[in-house]
Amino acid sequence: MSAVTATTAARPAALGRRVGAYVVDAVVGFVALLLGALAGAGISFATQGAFPLPAAVAVAYAVALAWFFVYTAMQGGAGSIGARMTGLALVRADGTRLGFGRALGRNVIWGLGGAIVVGYFSPLFDSSPWRRGWHDKVAGAVMTDTAGRGAPTPLPGAATEPVSPLGGVEAPASDAPTGSFSPEQAAGPAFLPAGPILPPATDLAPGDQPSPPAARPTAGVISFVPGVTSAADVAPGAPTTDAGRPTPVVAAPVAPTPARGTAAPGAALVAGTPSGAGLEDTRIATDDRPVARLVWDDGARQALYGRTVFGRNPTPETGAAVAAVRDETLSLSKTHFELAVRGGALWVTDRHSTNGVVLRRGTARQSAEPGEPLRVHSGDVLEFGDRHVLIEIAP
Repeated sequence: MSAVTATTAARPAALGRRVGAYVVDAVVGFVALLLGALAGAGISFATQGAFPLPAAVAVAYAVALAWFFVYTAMQGGAGSIGARMTGLALVRADGTRLGFGRALGRNVIWGLGGAIVVGYFSPLFDSSPWRRGWHDKVAGAVMTDTAGRGAPTPLPGAATEPVSPLGGVEAPASDAPTGSFSPEQAAGPAFLPAGPILPPATDLAPGDQPSPPAARPTAGVISFVPGVTSAADVAPGAPTTDAGRPTPVVAAPVAPTPARGTAAPGAALVAGTPSGAGLEDTRIATDDRPVARLVWDDGARQALYGRTVFGRNPTPETGAAVAAVRDETLSLSKTHFELAVRGGALWVTDRHSTNGVVLRRGTARQSAEPGEPLRVHSGDVLEFGDRHVLIEIAP
């Protein structure tokens, strides 16, 4: 048998398949208990009571206990019967096999949590794609999908190096020997880095020159002093200093744009595209146009003009607009998330919601930390439980 090595990513198991695997294992355990009880009762009746009935019940429980240890050993190894039938695997948070001890502790916590009922629903409290319950977190375990369903996601306990989501930026050179990095490793799936994604600096293309600032009106500036300067030395409209050099030209102040409704329009937003025509596809102007458009999974569309708080019934805040979203699935909290433009970029912030906020970019996913802004690009999808919304940057 080949050794199981640690991995950095795997596919999270869907809750439905996890429930299905547990039901199969529970049926197998019930059958084992029933066979033990029938065997003990049969012996008791065959011996006309010489084998007492309480002893027959003890035999049944002994069979059930033996099956429990066999079941635990299967979980810590290649997987239980239900997990194998549904294409799932129970592993450590770093991708290695769980082992008997951790599997036993996981089952004990599962039983204790089930005694207060709420333990059965503890996986629903985890907003990450792994949906780890109390028993999983105590044992340091995750349930993975070995049948290839779903997108690969970094394991909770894997020490991963940041990888560019665009796959085209190389990491800085290190002291590692040549050959420690192979093209096969570079061809793996790209994941979102833990920190905010900032747009790369763009250089001006050849021939692109910044437009000169508007000249300030020269009215009121003393440019000719009788007996000191001559009219021929002063160019019309160009103020001079005492030394005869032209004074610096100062751009005229621009009047601020009035606010729209309860939220001011967003500042200019550049999504890191090269200069030229492509830049206009992702730039958001400072006029009264929306900064972004939101397309919900039910077809509803919303325009974003500035900092806005979303939820089923968000609490009004100073300096922010509120958008109530109709949600019959109750995936959204009353105050769930916030979209805002800061520093020329669009950001989403999880407002400590129940189901959290997961940003999906292509096949890569990243969970937003509550209260921490996360960069949003055009075409990104925000997921909240059973609901999702597509973000489109306004042209």
